[in-house]
Amino acid sequence: MIVPLSIFLFIYLVYIIFFFVFTFFNLYHILKFGFASFGAYLITFGYIAVTILALFVSYFYVARIDWSAQVEMFGSARNVEGLIGF
Repeated sequence: MIVPLSIFLFIYLVYIIFFFVFTFFNLYHILKFGFASFGAYLITFGYIAVTILALFVSYFYVARIDWSAQVEMFGSARNVEGLIGF
């Protein structure tokens, strides 16, 4: 079965959208109902910084892929037998 590689990009984008929805939900609750202390703000800033860093690193790797390529999934049984060593 041959599938375009761009399908995986769309799945990844859906994951990113869900991640942002939950991030904004969590940040709202941390800032609204959390203790107003330096530690709470430091943890919130650290979470945002790590999230932004992860997005930049992710973009660095995702941008280099040719998304018009196609991938063969679940190849023939001959290929699987060769990998197992039979």
